[in-house]
Amino acid sequence: MLAVVTALFILASGCSSPAKEKPATAEELSQVNRDFVKALNAKDAAAAANCYAEDAVILPPGQPNVTGHEAIQKYWQGFLDGAGYVDGTVSTIATGSNGDLGYEIGTADLHLKGPDGKIVTEKIKYTIVLKRNAEGKWLQTYDMWNPVAEPTAK
Repeated sequence: MLAVVTALFILASGCSSPAKEKPATAEELSQVNRDFVKALNAKDAAAAANCYAEDAVILPPGQPNVTGHEAIQKYWQGFLDGAGYVDGTVSTIATGSNGDLGYEIGTADLHLKGPDGKIVTEKIKYTIVLKRNAEGKWLQTYDMWNPVAEPTAK
């Protein structure tokens, strides 16, 4: 009888609900955007697009939404080719996650070459929604930003 009770206890303990995944750290979530900016600074639109999920959507200010990995790569290539992008930096304000969804809110300074050849700084604020894929990698699934103020000369 003791063997039957022990066996039932062992089987019942195996039926408990799985342990919840630990929330992502701020470092994990903000690393995605740091990798994205590193790719832009290297003028590599393909690497920048690899920071997005296949079905991601970006919502650029004053422009139509851009949906899908291929379209996002084309968007960033156009930005690199035409905006006079020199480099940029990001600063995370807040991050959080629940299960396989996360977010990052922050600001960025984009250094752009103006029409007169002078470098101007465009300050932006952004919100990114991230999703953890089947391999456990965090990717941007929604990305929205807008300028904080008019660009200023450096």
